[in-house]
Amino acid sequence: MSVDANPGDAPAAMNVSEPPRPEASDEDWMDWANRMPSVVALGLECSAMDEERAEFVLDSRFFPLNANGAVNGGLLASAADQVMGVMAVRGARSHAYAFTISMATQFHRSAMPPVLVRAEFVPGGRRVAFVNVEMEGADGVRCASTQGALRMSAG
Repeated sequence: MSVDANPGDAPAAMNVSEPPRPEASDEDWMDWANRMPSVVALGLECSAMDEERAEFVLDSRFFPLNANGAVNGGLLASAADQVMGVMAVRGARSHAYAFTISMATQFHRSAMPPVLVRAEFVPGGRRVAFVNVEMEGADGVRCASTQGALRMSAG
């Protein structure tokens, strides 16, 4: 199924296949992440990824900003949730899928776009992974942070 809704100038996304094998290159993993419909719809772009860390940029061209020119907190939380899922699958080092079971987001200050989203995989076990996400606004100062627990399921 392809994404028909195409906000603004967002590129249309194709159905995303299974994640790459754990031994695939970082470039293959970045390509997979950047083709995910929810990543595209949120205006996220993966700029770096390995088994432990990833960086995404949240582009504000695809959604309206708050009256003060900042990204809405709900969109930041949604972006963090998506990035956590991608990072958990990458960091699991097994062919698995991730499902968020809990997450907490703290908002430190207004998030002026573009927002840099950094994720770090924290191993938890066979069935649970943890991911920490830090977000920086255009000024390079942390604007939000999220901690999440994800259930890992065989692919």
